[in-house]
Amino acid sequence: MLNSITLKFVWRDIGRTMTLIPSLFLMTGCVIVSCYNGFLAFVFSLIIPFLFTLNVILGVFWLITRNKFFLLSILSVIVYFFFFDSFVQFNSLKESINSDNLSILSYNANGFKYDGKDGNREGDDKIADFIIKREPDIVCFQEFSAIKYKPFKDYPFWFKTNLVTSGKSVMAMFSKFPIVNKGYIDFPDSRNQAIYADIKFNGKIVRVYNIHLESFKLRPRNSDLNLSGIFKLTNRVEKVQIMQEEQAKIIIKHANAFKGKVIFVGDFNATQYSNTYRKLSHNMFDSFIESGRGFGGTYPRLNYPIRIDYILVDKDIEVHSHENFKLKLSDHEPILVNLAIH
Repeated sequence: MLNSITLKFVWRDIGRTMTLIPSLFLMTGCVIVSCYNGFLAFVFSLIIPFLFTLNVILGVFWLITRNKFFLLSILSVIVYFFFFDSFVQFNSLKESINSDNLSILSYNANGFKYDGKDGNREGDDKIADFIIKREPDIVCFQEFSAIKYKPFKDYPFWFKTNLVTSGKSVMAMFSKFPIVNKGYIDFPDSRNQAIYADIKFNGKIVRVYNIHLESFKLRPRNSDLNLSGIFKLTNRVEKVQIMQEEQAKIIIKHANAFKGKVIFVGDFNATQYSNTYRKLSHNMFDSFIESGRGFGGTYPRLNYPIRIDYILVDKDIEVHSHENFKLKLSDHEPILVNLAIH
């Protein structure tokens, strides 16, 4: 009898701990990511989806076993939705797409370095074939290569930066519709940048921003796993967070001066929980949240559904579809949206 009672209390304590720790971590992470910046916020922005999933699993388990611990898990999930949109979407598939809609594809092509290897051009034709097959109206490349833009003969209007003259990562935009105005947006003290193009579509002028924000460039090595290495890593993360937010402000200020419809496309190098994303997505629709399905991950290198590539549109633009593709020809994955421009 004593052993039975003891095991009961041990099980209760284990259950309390198993539920309390993930719940507190999720609720604390939501507050930190929403209200603060810095290394801790960066870490939580990466693990919040995992913590959310764990709390859902624990909540279901305790509910099935009729244990009051499920209330704590539910509370943490409610706190999550108080701060953020879901990182997984279950939007229904559209039966048909209007041919008058505008389709946009965004892809960080990693310089067309197939498998991340310099000099290996095997991915060039595969990327071109993928785009030709999907037939998007506008293609926005980040980390483009100057070598391969001849295959895009169906795109008579295009705009590309020059690595030699700019010293920055190459950006490119290809369009089936006329580009009536275009320009560069420089990010100070950065190899990244943005470009924009005013595109004439069905008698309307739509401004598309192709954006590549500062990268964290995190490549941890064994030598970094000491106090000095961790300090450098922390400083790097916090510095990049500040740079990304400043770059976002530059984009927003530039876009606010334009009186027409605006679309933000590109690699933000920031999760949906970041201050950078919140600034850029303010008063905008996120195509994945509106019409995406699944996790929407665009950066598979971590073997974890991290979403750092986005297409954000003005709220008077309707998102009809959002697709993710597991192309495996870059360290990013492409996204394709179909938009109704009213």
